[in-house]
This record gives sequence, C-alpha cells and structure tokens, in this order.
Amino acid sequence: MSDQEKYNEYLSQGKDTVSNLTDHLPVGIYRTTIKGEIIYANPALANMLGYNLTEIINISVKDLYPDSNERKSEIKLLTQYSKTSSSKQICLKKKDGSTITVRDTVTVVKDSQNKIICFDGILEDITAKIKAEEALKESQAKYKILTDLTIEGIIIHNNGIIIDTNTSLQKMTGYTEEYLKGKSIFEFIHPDSKELARKNIENHFSGSYEINLIKKNKSIISAEVEVNNVLIDNKEYRVVAVRDTTSKKNIENEIRSLSTAVKQSPASIVITGTNGIIEYVNPKFTEITGYSYDEAIGQNPRILKTEHTKSGDYKEMWETISKGNTWTGEFLNKKKDGTQYWELASISPIIDEKGNTIKYVAVKEDITVRKKTENALKKSEKDLLQANATKNVFFSIIAHDLKGPVGNFTQLLSLLKENFNEISNDEKIDYLNLLSGLSVKTNTLLNDLLLWARIQMNTLEFTIESKNLKTVINSSVDIVEERAKEKEIKIITNIDDINAEINESSVKTVIRNLLSNAIKFSQRNSKIEINSKILDNNIVEISVKDSGVGISKENIVNLFKIETTFTTYGTEKEKGSGLGLIICKELIDKNGGTIRVESVENEGTTFYFTVPLKK
Repeated sequence: MSDQEKYNEYLSQGKDTVSNLTDHLPVGIYRTTIKGEIIYANPALANMLGYNLTEIINISVKDLYPDSNERKSEIKLLTQYSKTSSSKQICLKKKDGSTITVRDTVTVVKDSQNKIICFDGILEDITAKIKAEEALKESQAKYKILTDLTIEGIIIHNNGIIIDTNTSLQKMTGYTEEYLKGKSIFEFIHPDSKELARKNIENHFSGSYEINLIKKNKSIISAEVEVNNVLIDNKEYRVVAVRDTTSKKNIENEIRSLSTAVKQSPASIVITGTNGIIEYVNPKFTEITGYSYDEAIGQNPRILKTEHTKSGDYKEMWETISKGNTWTGEFLNKKKDGTQYWELASISPIIDEKGNTIKYVAVKEDITVRKKTENALKKSEKDLLQANATKNVFFSIIAHDLKGPVGNFTQLLSLLKENFNEISNDEKIDYLNLLSGLSVKTNTLLNDLLLWARIQMNTLEFTIESKNLKTVINSSVDIVEERAKEKEIKIITNIDDINAEINESSVKTVIRNLLSNAIKFSQRNSKIEINSKILDNNIVEISVKDSGVGISKENIVNLFKIETTFTTYGTEKEKGSGLGLIICKELIDKNGGTIRVESVENEGTTFYFTVPLKK
C-alpha cells in the first residue's frame, strides 16, 4: 500500500475526529491536492465562500481564484522553493461571483519520500478588517488634509501635552511639528494668559476666549481660541482652534485713530474691507447720504448706486485698486431718500507691511453744484454751436440756393423784356415756363426757410389732433403726383385706415419732403412705395421706399445733422438745399416720433418715421 493510500485510509478513519475538531471553528479549514481537488472543508469555509459542504467538495480550488496566475504563483512557491508553509493575503471568488479578502495559511503535507501529498490550510476572512483599516486610513488622511488646509491653527492636547498640530499652527508660531509634539502648551502661552488657560483645562471648558501666545522668535501674538472636548479612541482630548487676531486688533486700532482724525473732515470718508463691505463712515457721509452710521456699517457701497453707473465703470475701478493703485473718478449716486448727487471719489488700498491689501479707503467730495455748472456750460456751448451751425446754414442757403434761382429769374425776365418784340410766341412760352419753374422752386425754398426759422424760434403753431393717416398721406401724395409723372415714376400707397395723434400740417410736410427726395433720386420708369406698420407700444411706423441711387454709409450718419448738412444732385440734375431732412427730423420730434433711414448704394433708400396712434 502506498503512502497516499495509507494517508487516505487514515483520513477516512479519522474523519469524525477531524470534524469534531473543526466543525465549530470560526475560521475555514481545508485540505486540497496539488491539482486543486478539495479533500476536506469545514462548514465555516463553505459558508465563507457561499457554498454548502456537498458543493464545495465537488469544485476545484482553481474556481475560487479570480486570477488563475495567483494560484499558480502560490503552488510554485510551495513546490519549487521547498517551502513547508506559507501565509499570505489573497482574494477568493464566492459562489455568487463576489470576492472576499482572506488570510491563507498553508502547510505542505509530504510522504516519506518527500513527495507532496496534499495541502492543509486555514482561511480567515479579513474583508471587513481590510475595509475598516482602509476607512480608518482614509479618515485619517481626510482629517490631516482638512486640518492642514484650514487657515486656523489646530492643537490637539491631552491635559496640556500636545499630541498633534496642523501646518497653520506651525506657521503661526514658527515651531515645527516635531518640536511641538510632546511639549506642554503652557510653554507657548504668555504668562498673563496661563492662569486662564489652566483654569479652563481643569474645568473642561468648551467655547472661545482670548489669550496671548509666544512665538519662536519671542514675539507675542494675540489669539482667539475655540476649545472643544472630544473622544478619540475612547480617550478624551481637547481640540483647540487658534485664530491670530494680532493684525485684526492693529487694524481696528488704526481705523479708530483714522476715524477720529477724519470726523471733522469736509469730505465724505468710507473705509471698507477687501470684500467691499463698509466698516467705517465719517459724519460727513451720514450728512450727505442720509444714512446713519449704524445703517451704513455692514452694507455694500452699492446702496448708493444709480443706473447711471455702468458695471464696466466698477470693473475698471476694482481692477485699478486691486493692483494697489489709486482710482479717481465720478459717480452719480443717490441718497437714502432717493435724491441723486454727484461725487468725485478717490479710492485707495490700505496695504500692510507684507504688501497685502487689507482695506480700502474712499475720500469723496460732493460736486453736485459744480457738476450742474459744468453741465450748464456744456449745454450753453452746445446751443451756441447749434446756433452758429444754424446761422451758417441759413446764410449758406440764402447766399447760394436762394441767390441762384432769384438771379436766374431776374436775368430771364430781363431777356424776355428786352427781346419781347423780336422773339416768337413759342419762345415767349418757353421763357414763361422757365420763369414759372424758378418761381416755384424759389417759393418752395422760401417756405422751407420760413418753416425752419419758425421751428428754431419756437413760434410754430403746433396742435396735436386725431387725424386719419390714410387721408393725410394721400393728400400729400396728390401734391407731388405731377412731379412723379414727369419722371414716369409710380407712387404706390399701402396705408392702414387708422387714426394717429399728429399735427396734420407738419406730417404732410414730412411726407412731401420724403416723396420729393425719393422722386429726385429715382430713375425714370421706377416706383416709390409708402407703407404703414403698427408696432408695439401704441405707435405706427410709416416708410417711404425707393429703388434709386441710394446713400453712402459716410453720408447716412450726417443726414439729420444741421452742422453737417449737404446736398447732392438728383438723377436728372435736380438740385436741393439739404434742408428738407433737417426739417423732417425736427417736425417728427415735435410729433413725438422718431425718424431713421436704411440705404444701399445703387439699390435704393427707405426712410422710416413713427407717430403715436390714437389712444
């Protein structure tokens, strides 16, 4: 009988004994062949892997390894390197496909010829233990990260003996982590604060209080400490959060000194934190704005903001002062009661000894009166320029546009008078037609000049009434119809039958001028369209569209400006004064509307104007 057979017989005879020994053990017990056959497994092992005893005996050990190479590596270690035992952490696959982490302790069983008979082993499920250790490590890592990230210094001590500190505390005091650990906290507390600290430790006090600390360089810092008692591994420790308040106290003293110095200042002074929140205002601020000291503190200066100040202005200001520079500019602000006022502000950063901005101070002067004076001067200058431009245009028209047709009229009349008996009747009719055309042109120009002059002097009678817009426009079209026919131009009207609140005479003048322009700059055998469109907010838009020569972009911007008025010849050398569109704009303004133009050169022009509908 071979050793293997003897061993199997022995195992069979001792099976009950083995079972009695292992069935109640909480760890898995097994015996396997080198090929991976499971000879024996106790209930704990079967349960650990999710099998019953019958199932686990009928599977191969290889089926339990997620990675077959791991099994091969273990066999190689036990066979080729003459190892008699091994203990290592491995992963095994359960019946349901999930994995567990186990501690596998294996002993090699050999026969008398040193040949491996089987492997005996113990499996301990350490999955929960591994997870707990990982969780603990993760928790400790998070704790370390959090304590190192906080700007507050952290001390953990046991009855005054330092257990741990964070980076902020080390930077705050100048000591290293290694030096602080194991030291008494009283070594770093100033004598005038030791008694208070000792009393709070003895009484297990939780809360905040102020003490003075001694840094490594022997300088003293003021600190606010927040203390809590905590349990760590069933031991009571005290966790202390330390905030360095030295700079804060110095700044508060500086602000108080500055506040006292500026209380009598005739300028409004505001001090804010770097977040823009008001920390101090002087009495002049409360006098100007109407906000009391208590109402202003804690507020953002935007409580004074009006829509006049754009976000871009604030962006420029913040960019300037954030770089450590002084910004100077004007704000249109509002008081508590809503009254608006102008301020000239100079805003500067307050910088500490390290070059860090810690506050902002604004010195502001009420310049409302000065601003009104400046605006009045600007308006006066603008009015003067406008008046000069008006005068120049007026004299230009008289000198050129009016002088020409009047001179021509005089010359033609003289020629007719001198040659009356020598010329034929047909020639006399030609003379009369020329004189008639010149008189009409001169009369039109004079009417425009008189109308414009009355507008400038505010002597134009201007009564707003409800009028049928279709009737008004058709009436205006009738006046210029003959001129359109002369150039074989068709005028098409698409006007809604609606009533508008207008001055009839002025709107007719606008329509006539726009149509005259359209005829002047249109080619023969073309058309002009007049359309109406009701817009939102109870207004109607009228458009006059032609397909003529168009207007250049450079000239469009100057069409309605008296100071840059210009005129060009029509498609058949028709001449104008350049005054018509200026009059149109002023008349539409008086009717409570707007006028605009769209044009593409060599494609045409469309003028749009709006007037209010009847309410």
